[in-house]
Amino acid sequence: MSQSEVKRKRARMACEPCRERKRKCDGDEPCSTCREWAYDCYYDRQPRRRRTTQHRETPTEVAPGPSSPYKSPADGNGLVRRLEANSGAAFVRKMGLKIDPAKAPKLSLFGWNIGKRNLSSQLESVGSALPITEITSLEHMKSLAQVYFEKVHPCYGFINRSRFFERLTARWKSSSANELYDSVIGGVTAIGCLFSQRNMTMTEMHLVASACSTLERQVLSGTPPVDLLTGWTLRVIYMRITDLPHATWMESSKLMHLIEAAGFHRESADSVFPRSCTTSCDPDIRRRLFGVAQHLNMWTSYDLGLSRVSFQKDDLPLPPSVQPGDFTHEVLGLLPVSASLDPGNSKENEVDLEATLSNTLNGYHVEAPSIMAQCNLVLCILRRIHTQSLDIPSHLAERVLILLKKALDCARTMLLGYSPWHQMANVPFQITCVLLVMDTRPSLSMLPEAMQTLKLVASTYDTDSMREAWSAARLLVMLHQQRRKDDIAIFNQSLDLGLQEPPLGPSPQDIPSAEEYSWLGALVADLPGLQKVDLDQFLNADMMDGPDFIDG
Repeated sequence: MSQSEVKRKRARMACEPCRERKRKCDGDEPCSTCREWAYDCYYDRQPRRRRTTQHRETPTEVAPGPSSPYKSPADGNGLVRRLEANSGAAFVRKMGLKIDPAKAPKLSLFGWNIGKRNLSSQLESVGSALPITEITSLEHMKSLAQVYFEKVHPCYGFINRSRFFERLTARWKSSSANELYDSVIGGVTAIGCLFSQRNMTMTEMHLVASACSTLERQVLSGTPPVDLLTGWTLRVIYMRITDLPHATWMESSKLMHLIEAAGFHRESADSVFPRSCTTSCDPDIRRRLFGVAQHLNMWTSYDLGLSRVSFQKDDLPLPPSVQPGDFTHEVLGLLPVSASLDPGNSKENEVDLEATLSNTLNGYHVEAPSIMAQCNLVLCILRRIHTQSLDIPSHLAERVLILLKKALDCARTMLLGYSPWHQMANVPFQITCVLLVMDTRPSLSMLPEAMQTLKLVASTYDTDSMREAWSAARLLVMLHQQRRKDDIAIFNQSLDLGLQEPPLGPSPQDIPSAEEYSWLGALVADLPGLQKVDLDQFLNADMMDGPDFIDG
């Protein structure tokens, strides 16, 4: 085939996505452009009508053969489906489109966190970042750090507590203008402010600005030091609770690259690519730091449907040690299952998802943030099961509802304790969506509690983000309610037809004649399967009084 024939074939056989987007198409199924951009590649096989000047025909909208990703050549291995199932935003959007495309919520991560809080004063911004020692007193810094170690450290335990207070005290005695460890001090105390005050204060703003300024001034000339990695991890934790999703994803990805540059993802030392040698790091602290960073990056990327940072080997850290009063191992213990849900992993089936759900439900979690992390993972698995149109056994469904109820209790506990973990807003909203999708009597009976919990969070943290989440949840419930009303109207209409029929009882023309009766009797005699039928009872059934088939 000549080069000109190839070009003519491309133009003639362009797929619908390339034709609509005016992109080059090579005519394959799927074509290279659709494979690269993850479009649903399909072709309009029907001949097009010739357009005339008198009548311009509106092209028929062709469904992407069909819209379900299961049969689309461009998504033969289910990549798009898994991306949409992992992302709470895409899942909610598809829920609304299925019920009412005109009123469906927009594509947004509703309730991703509590959002940007209001300032307790009228000041909206800070000027240049202040030195960490000039923001507040040492005693105030110690009290804020104490809040962090009481509320956050038990589940994100990657900082040596005694060592931190030693360095905090020493910093107030130092004459140095700026030190790298200021990012750690500022991050810990800023999160301490976040977990102790409902509204943002100027102290918190200055602490955040100081920590960010210290991190951004660092110029790497070698492997990143541990203090830099610790400061960046604290920054990502703070952003995950208060900032926008894409900004958080960018910073979490940068943190993962810093961890890779430091060699924290490798368990064994390498003479060619050594770990950070600027300071010694306890192996357990290193694994905890790596695990928390990976946990944040993984789930932020899942929520947004974007790529997570992974490594060529040793992708998952070894489990951290179990210490009294520390629950970090519970959160990091969920990483293997979380990684198995990566959209790039196509090795999943009904047995795998059901077994994964059962194993996750079997996990023992004590601390509220750890329980919420477990519930978030279960919700993702349920979304994956739903997008594959699979069923789960009734005993697993009962255990799922028990965990969802437990998570709602944890959300209210966090709210009362001024602990605005991101899952406090995210989990109740996603629970509401999953309960609507499950659509059973037990699941719908839990819906008022889920809505009440979400409303309580929205009223306590009165931010734009929470108001939007509450409005979106109400819209989804109202759409389902309207659908049920429409269904009831159809049932009522069907029942009303019966009221318009003539009174019960046969009319004279309905009574069989002697000839008809004898003919039916001969038919019964010829068919052995009907010989036991009481013909009189059958013919006169309408005249007999008795219970109908619905009531038995």
